[in-house]
Amino acid sequence: MAAIVDISPPQTAAPPSVRKIRIASRGLEWLFAGLLVAFVTMTAVGFGLLFFYHGTMIAFGPKGGVISAGPVPAGYLALRDWRFDQRLAYAPVWLARSAPTIGLFWCLRALFRLYGDAEVFTQRTARLIRWMGVWLLVDALAPLLCHLILSATGYEIDKAWAHMTSVQEAVLGAIVFVVALVMQAGHEIEEDREGFI
Repeated sequence: MAAIVDISPPQTAAPPSVRKIRIASRGLEWLFAGLLVAFVTMTAVGFGLLFFYHGTMIAFGPKGGVISAGPVPAGYLALRDWRFDQRLAYAPVWLARSAPTIGLFWCLRALFRLYGDAEVFTQRTARLIRWMGVWLLVDALAPLLCHLILSATGYEIDKAWAHMTSVQEAVLGAIVFVVALVMQAGHEIEEDREGFI
């Protein structure tokens, strides 16, 4: 009869700081998973409204969109009155404006899942943070790019595209991107140090 001897080192309890990171990260993972589902649902509903809604409560004009039970404000075009080609022109705009937020929530959910598994300073976490920076930059530039394309093709209805938040988002995206590069460099230095042992 053979005996099996376990020679693996004993498992040590995680320090309190790691336990706190895991608990907080699990909660944030669920939060961003919920926000991801909610935003994907809102994007799908927006597509449905764009093509199938024919009421007057939703209208667009030079200062953005309005939802109103009263008459359509002067200078605004109710969604009911949009031609099919206008709806088609705004479909990729809706996607271009929604995709960065969906990508950002996806990365945040995945990042906090890894943190919940006590995976903090790794290539995967640095890559997710780098993608978060990219999505923030894309979200900051999307309004301008959509404005340029729609105005060049004559389909622009909503002219309220310039916002100070886009500048703030671009700066934040650049900072997050650089932080991810620093984390990646730190991970590589740590790997090199372990290789010398």
